[in-house]
Amino acid sequence: MQRNGADGAGFVYCYNSLYSLLFYWGVITFRLHSQRNGGPKTTPLQFIYAMAMRLALILGFVAGIYVKLNDPQMSQAMFSHMTPLVKLIFSWESLSCIVSYLHYCVTLDGHRRRHIRLLASMQLLDARISEGFPQVQWRYQRTRSKYWYGTVGITISYYLVTLALMLDTTRCSCGLASTLLIACTYSWLTGSLGAMGFVHIALMDYLRLRYRLIMKLLQQFYKGIHRGKYATVQEQEQLHQQIGKLFDYSKCCSQLLTEMNGVCGAVAATGIFYDFTHMTCFVYVLCQKLLRFERLDTQYAFLTLHLVVHVYKVIITCSYGYSLQREKRNCLRLLSEYAVHFKHSKSIQSFIECFQHWRMHNNHVATIGNSFACNVSMIYVVFNGLISYVIVLVQLLFQLQQKDKQQGHPIVIPKDVELIKPIGQITHQDFSH
Repeated sequence: MQRNGADGAGFVYCYNSLYSLLFYWGVITFRLHSQRNGGPKTTPLQFIYAMAMRLALILGFVAGIYVKLNDPQMSQAMFSHMTPLVKLIFSWESLSCIVSYLHYCVTLDGHRRRHIRLLASMQLLDARISEGFPQVQWRYQRTRSKYWYGTVGITISYYLVTLALMLDTTRCSCGLASTLLIACTYSWLTGSLGAMGFVHIALMDYLRLRYRLIMKLLQQFYKGIHRGKYATVQEQEQLHQQIGKLFDYSKCCSQLLTEMNGVCGAVAATGIFYDFTHMTCFVYVLCQKLLRFERLDTQYAFLTLHLVVHVYKVIITCSYGYSLQREKRNCLRLLSEYAVHFKHSKSIQSFIECFQHWRMHNNHVATIGNSFACNVSMIYVVFNGLISYVIVLVQLLFQLQQKDKQQGHPIVIPKDVELIKPIGQITHQDFSH
């Protein structure tokens, strides 16, 4: 299905499903609309719904844990099989998911106007491209299918795995209502964090595709110049006007990239940090089960599948950030070759010099936080830190196991040693004799 980008309807068709998920989960307080319908906006009812959803999720999760802790039987069933360090890990996981969710909500609320302005500018960019180049065929259906069906599939799989993991961890045979409350609210909280991560990926992919579109149009013009298609003065003037629009589009994409970093950079940093701590904790739990030679059970599968989703999110986020950086670099390099095709035009040479100066001061890339570039090097940083922390935790586990062995076994006396009588307490009076 080809949809027109002139009024933003295609953009809304493509990304509205993702933003609807964020709204219904209480992460954002606005809905995505086309420019014909007033653009993205928030209403008092939408704001009230988002606040109520946030409150319900957090209070439901805390209430479920509170019920477990205050009932001796349920507390015994849930925590008796855990070591002190594993209890600390699950406590940290419970706290970090709540804090991360709140940080997401507060940060996105603080950047709500900027976020709305970013989405409106993206719609306007598509409208400008459609107006300047009517031959462009927008394939919004393909992009929507990639993100909507992919996100829904991953979300459902994540929910099922998380529910199964929490039911297994909390021993669902005791206190089923509180167990389901913990499992459902935890799945919602952590699923919301992942959904915003995929929205960030979708916005990076939007800019990547626009840079690629500019390159394809520019390559068509360059091929036409080599074939002598623009021979007359009027045709060359039209060519310069069309290429000038591509320069404007590239500058607009660079500005949108800066705005996207301002909106999504902080939440992306929180998401990557949460993924890092989550993977560190769960990898340690797996290592503990393996080192203690515990029998293979369903918890191995649940923990592994849970980790796979977080690993996938980190890798795909950094990969799309690198792809955007590469497409932008190639696009700006191709635009800089404009003067090569018109070596005798001083005005074009001067124009390219100005463009190179602008390019030197606008070398923005997608970032995580304020300064960390979102590219493949971030994958190394995350997993290198993960391995380092897991090694430290495993060493601590070995020390605890060694201490348990020493405390659980009596001192072995050699056969050639004989105790005449029990050794009593030595005092200063013994030395006086």
